[in-house]
Amino acid sequence: MNSGANSGANSGADSGADPTDGDYRVYNNFYGPQYHGRAHFGIATAAERPGRARATGLLDGDEIDALLRSYIRPDCFDEAARELSRTGIVVLTGPQGTGKRSGAVALLRETVGPCADYVVLSPDIGLDQLAERTFDAGVGYVVLDRTGAVAGVGADGSTGTAGTGADAAGPSSDFDWRRVRDQLRRHRAHLVITTVHGVAGRSPKAVRHLPWRPPVLDKVVRARLVQARIPQEIVDRAVAGIPPRCPIAVVADAAQRIAAGVDPEQAWKEHSGSAPQAVQEWFGAEDERSLREIAEVTTLAFAPGIGRRAFESLQDLLERLLGPVYFAPEAAVGSGTGAADGAAAPDATGQAAAPDGQDARQRRRARPVDRRRSLSRNALITTEMQIYGATTREVMVFADSELRRWVLQALWRDHPTEYWDAVRHWLEALVDADPDPALQLSIASGLTLLGHIAFDEVVQSYLDPWARGESGETGQTLAVYVLWYMCLEETQAAAALTLARTWAQSLHPILRGTALIAFSGQLGVTFPTDAVKWLWAVLRTSALEKREEREHGLRAWAQLFLTLVDCQEDAGIVLDALAHRIRKERRTRSAAYSATGLLVLETTLWIFTATERLSGRPAVARYVADRPEEADVVAELWAAVLCYRPLRRNALSALLVTVRGLHAVTSDPTAAAARLGHALAAALPQVEHPLLTSELGRLAVSRPTRATGPDCVATLLGALNRVKDTEPR
Repeated sequence: MNSGANSGANSGADSGADPTDGDYRVYNNFYGPQYHGRAHFGIATAAERPGRARATGLLDGDEIDALLRSYIRPDCFDEAARELSRTGIVVLTGPQGTGKRSGAVALLRETVGPCADYVVLSPDIGLDQLAERTFDAGVGYVVLDRTGAVAGVGADGSTGTAGTGADAAGPSSDFDWRRVRDQLRRHRAHLVITTVHGVAGRSPKAVRHLPWRPPVLDKVVRARLVQARIPQEIVDRAVAGIPPRCPIAVVADAAQRIAAGVDPEQAWKEHSGSAPQAVQEWFGAEDERSLREIAEVTTLAFAPGIGRRAFESLQDLLERLLGPVYFAPEAAVGSGTGAADGAAAPDATGQAAAPDGQDARQRRRARPVDRRRSLSRNALITTEMQIYGATTREVMVFADSELRRWVLQALWRDHPTEYWDAVRHWLEALVDADPDPALQLSIASGLTLLGHIAFDEVVQSYLDPWARGESGETGQTLAVYVLWYMCLEETQAAAALTLARTWAQSLHPILRGTALIAFSGQLGVTFPTDAVKWLWAVLRTSALEKREEREHGLRAWAQLFLTLVDCQEDAGIVLDALAHRIRKERRTRSAAYSATGLLVLETTLWIFTATERLSGRPAVARYVADRPEEADVVAELWAAVLCYRPLRRNALSALLVTVRGLHAVTSDPTAAAARLGHALAAALPQVEHPLLTSELGRLAVSRPTRATGPDCVATLLGALNRVKDTEPR
């Protein structure tokens, strides 16, 4: 996880402001798995995972090997392979955890061969886009967890996930599927689509939708352990310990840990049902759980890992809001005059004084109890000591890391709408109080877990209102954090993308602004191609609106580039998109840039002035140093901005800062500066060479630096002059 960065440039022709001037709100970007209240989001750290953070693009050999190592074919594999070979496309349907992801890659390997390229397309792609896409011959394509739903956007910016649009079964859908199939045949490519959505009504005739079933679980475990040369006795124990109804992904993960030396009983422990059983026993106790006890587990579900005092304050607020849910019905029984006829309203602690005539259970529920003593008796809750530097602090956590998810599931299953209304008011009160970043992340992670079982509730009660700005900037931040957490889980990433896309398409300016923030962080890392697409769509729309919205769009582009550079993903996707538009502009226009072309130049300048918040170094300097093969694209974009005179001054300033920053990001800054100089010489018209040499040289003299080491500016200018001297006269 890392902080945001300064990313922007005041690139107007009439402005002399420093490119890094301005106030920027800081967002926490997630560059790996997160742990909050011992709840784990993400599979592995960046150093541990064999693949990449992005969910789309070309699959490399290591990723394919990780998916298909000791792969066991299910019974439905052969039928799907025959259909893919015959028509070029097949759709695998089924719930999460049935092995559709690895099955899709295995089908491609079976059909197009192990030496072919496999490309993962966006799960948000539509049938029209597939039908119009140019596929590469001999390449295997896969769309994982395709959403297939067209979310509606209301006039007020509200979104929904109902409806299936063009994917609904019927004549029009069959026609769209036929177009996709014919396009694949025309280009001799193959496509496998996976989805959790079954076909409503009549299945399309053009493309088979096959229900996917997981392989036999004991075969999966045996194959992986035998390949790892594990003793037969341990293999038998591992097979015997497989929990019932265990997802294939969990089985594969447990088998991998057993192969690494973990005892089978320990490997299956967290999946054996101990956590759900403990929650079931707690909620199903003979004595009904009191308001205070329900408030304890609810508070911890959304705010784990905080100190006792803060926990009790949050719990007290929640009890006040839950009081009417627990006691209003009893108060209304009798004469119909409410609390005045014997049913006391909740007191300051959220408990109500038990009136005469109530049974013993109700009196026990209403009896005031010391919170700390009550917490000590709660079997689901414990404390742990966390070390912060030279100090330690006691924090509240669940007794088992898996309990949080199961507690939320039990609360959702057993409690009425009135309870969840109170929880919503409680979380809104916390958001309005502008909680610290740690509590924001805890709330966001809790809502992410709740989204597994009640996604519509999370979207409609929290994400949509917060994204529309109903709870200010803090609410927007939390909505973005939830989407970013969802991106860390394979089962929710596609839903996060679809939701952010609906916000980007909205007419509501604040909703579009929230989409910009989401796509510039972890969502953009996971789906970079989609991020570039929707950031550009929002920017073009915002360019016609207020200047503030335009700057938000420009800053989002810069932040996406910075985020991709920071997490060592392919930031070239951002630059390639801009370079493509610059080339298109040059092909179609002979003189002045169009409004779109000027927007591309301004976006480029914002990217080139994006700096890391902590170090202050330009992100493009690190990119040039880490990816020397991309120097030509960087130079092409820089040449375009330098040649546009209204932006030239700021472009020269950004170039100077970038070249001087090379010594801090590479052990060989001279070589990096020379590469950039040669690339600039090739990209700039010859008439611009002496102008750049003169102006950049004067600017360097006017802004002396105290940095030691080689003069990278002189190296860049020397490379530029050498190219100029070799040109024929």
